[in-house]
Amino acid sequence: MPTSIIASDKSVKSLPQTSLNQSEMNGDYSNEQVDERQLAVSTNTTVENEREPLINVPESKRNIGGRYSSNECVNREAHDNDNPALAVAHNIQDKLYQMHKDYRVFIHNSKWILNLMILLNTIWLVITFINDFFFNMSLFGYSNRYGSFNDLCLIFVAIVANSLNLWFNQLGLYSSLDVVQNISLCLLTLFNLFLLLIVKYTRERIGSIAIFTYLWTAFAFVIGSVLDFYLLKFNDELYKNNNIIAERETQGHEQYDNKHTLREWLYIAIRSVAKLGLLIFMAFYTLNTLLTAWDISRTSNTVVSSYPSQMVFTEAASYENYHWVDDNHTYKIHITCYGDIFNNTDLDNDNNQAIVLFEHGGYDTGYRSGTWIQELYHLNRIKRFCMYERPGYGLSDSPPAPISISMVAEGLKYALLNEAKIKGPFVTVGYDMGGLFTRVFTAKNIDIVQGMMLVDAWHEDLLLKNYLKRMLPPVDDDDPSRNPDDRSWLPQEIGRHNEFKLWWQGLWSTLGLRLQSSWLVAHHGSRDRIFGRDLPYQGRFLRAKFLESITSSILSYRDVINSNDRLIDVKTSIVSSKDMVKKSYRWGNWQRELTKISRKTQEWKVVDGGHEVYKYNLGKQQTQDVLLRLVGEKDRY
Repeated sequence: MPTSIIASDKSVKSLPQTSLNQSEMNGDYSNEQVDERQLAVSTNTTVENEREPLINVPESKRNIGGRYSSNECVNREAHDNDNPALAVAHNIQDKLYQMHKDYRVFIHNSKWILNLMILLNTIWLVITFINDFFFNMSLFGYSNRYGSFNDLCLIFVAIVANSLNLWFNQLGLYSSLDVVQNISLCLLTLFNLFLLLIVKYTRERIGSIAIFTYLWTAFAFVIGSVLDFYLLKFNDELYKNNNIIAERETQGHEQYDNKHTLREWLYIAIRSVAKLGLLIFMAFYTLNTLLTAWDISRTSNTVVSSYPSQMVFTEAASYENYHWVDDNHTYKIHITCYGDIFNNTDLDNDNNQAIVLFEHGGYDTGYRSGTWIQELYHLNRIKRFCMYERPGYGLSDSPPAPISISMVAEGLKYALLNEAKIKGPFVTVGYDMGGLFTRVFTAKNIDIVQGMMLVDAWHEDLLLKNYLKRMLPPVDDDDPSRNPDDRSWLPQEIGRHNEFKLWWQGLWSTLGLRLQSSWLVAHHGSRDRIFGRDLPYQGRFLRAKFLESITSSILSYRDVINSNDRLIDVKTSIVSSKDMVKKSYRWGNWQRELTKISRKTQEWKVVDGGHEVYKYNLGKQQTQDVLLRLVGEKDRY
């Protein structure tokens, strides 16, 4: 056992000491003085007993049932009946002895409980870490479709709180604030769970395992608060008894000295700062949950929850729903469509076009990068189109680990054909990293895809870990002012972060600092945080990017390479950014290689503007023209 009980020695050593005056030394004192003298002697005995070590105490020869043997008890009772002052002193002595005995038992039991809690929390932390980020174990048949970094941080906070209870438990150095702190942590945890349960979207996705995590964490805080309460009770009892001793020894003129040493103040400061840090973390954690619950409630309340067979559509109806991606109901994706997407009549009729299926980029959703297609729909240039968010993006569920491009493509096919009953045919459009997903989806569904368009899309080499070095300008570049290590010109979508940075950003996302500033400072709305410019600060999104990064150079790279052979006869159009081609000759070569995927490539258009072509008026118009030609023209080959 640690030396957490030494504080009681200090509290006893600080008691005022008694001394004999000259008359007492000469034996010249009255009966009252005798009583006081006997009380002092008895109290001094108490002090000496207090100084005995509370740990590894030698086995006592006294009876187990009490402090004294039967003969000693008889003699003591006789003396106490003759001298009331001694009776009071003995009573105080018994209380202190019993308190220290109970305290030793309490410390032993509390350490056993806390060590068990820390062990269980650590095991649960490891299981959650593996299950959420590397291999889905489907614990007890349940999965968390709202997975992020929140559960991981919550369990870690519980471990830290229990560890503080284990390490900082000395008598004389405790405060009622310690009890309040653990109770506050428990209430904040339950309030976070309440916020998730009152919103329909999160209530349907959080899963039993995640609910158990919140309840278990709250229980860990309850254990800490109960132990704090009993420790505070021991602390108050010690202080009260020491005050009585000090008052009697000094004839009521002094109180027990409760001053702390510098070392003790340092001990108190470390404990207080650590517990205050936990409380601040949980406060920001709760504010982040509150903001996210509000945003999801506002953005998901317009989504229809019924199946297409239960709905009535008109020719101009728009469609928005969540759909499962497999028979096992692993997770759902959010699909949004415009136009009469359920009209499967012959496309030879000029009034019927293929459905434009848009695949967004790596750091956005169709809410941003698909606006140029939505504009064509509102201008009645295209008749119908659909877009969706990949798992972990926007309102789509968090995917189980691991995830790859082929898995997402298979899930999209199942959701469109089996769940939503949208049979196509399609013209697939992929932007940025979405171009890789478009290629794999098209290769898997040649029979229902009429054409494919890649907009400044990734080459499969970008999935490899060392792609950045090959993108940067060479050392012998003709421009002397260009820094070969300058990566500032790279768009966020291409300047991919490594796994460690994504992991670090994910942990910080639990505080929601950037999301809070998005509405406090930048005045962004809910759709911006769920779908738009603030999406990269969402914990669910960062987890999805981490999963993509883990498998990118292994599973996903192989998926794209294997799909190339099946794209050889697909009608294809390529759009590339002029600014990107100018800044990196390697990017231009990659775009040229994309034009050679199919022998039926219709055109390769280098448009004005940067990588986000939809932000540049001329580049956007040129890209729209390419899509219209691909959708409207017959195959030229």
